[in-house]
Amino acid sequence: MQQERDRSPSNSEVGELTEEGPALRDATAAAKRAADDEAAAASTRERFIDLPIPPIEPDESIAKHLLPDELVHTLRTHAILNAPGDDRSLGYGGTLYLTSRRLVHLGQVMMTMQLTDIVETSLAGERLLLTLRDGEGFIMDLDRPRMLRAEIAAATRALRR
Repeated sequence: MQQERDRSPSNSEVGELTEEGPALRDATAAAKRAADDEAAAASTRERFIDLPIPPIEPDESIAKHLLPDELVHTLRTHAILNAPGDDRSLGYGGTLYLTSRRLVHLGQVMMTMQLTDIVETSLAGERLLLTLRDGEGFIMDLDRPRMLRAEIAAATRALRR
């Protein structure tokens, strides 16, 4: 009994544990989410190249913050907002709304940025990185960042027409 418990697993046992372990399952799930998100983003880019991005009904949280004639296009719940270089903070949780004019983050803090002030959007894993005209930047941890990036591009294009 003591020998059984103290012996090292054989190579075949290690292979089975590694191949079926939680780390691999998590990595596989993350890769699938990213692939699904990229497919949805490609579809979004294709669909909204000429068509306007459709509005959705605003919920009560965002309704009171909307400007006249401003529409809500999409939202992401559980969006975490971080300022780059602020390693002391875990970020601010909330809901991110894409409107016809702005990105609005409502939650622990309220943050608003004009779509026309966004000069660059990029991705780092499941994070959306936004650079603004004044050099300021934001990092957002959220669901479907690739699709949101395509939606931001469509809303910005419509705003500039």
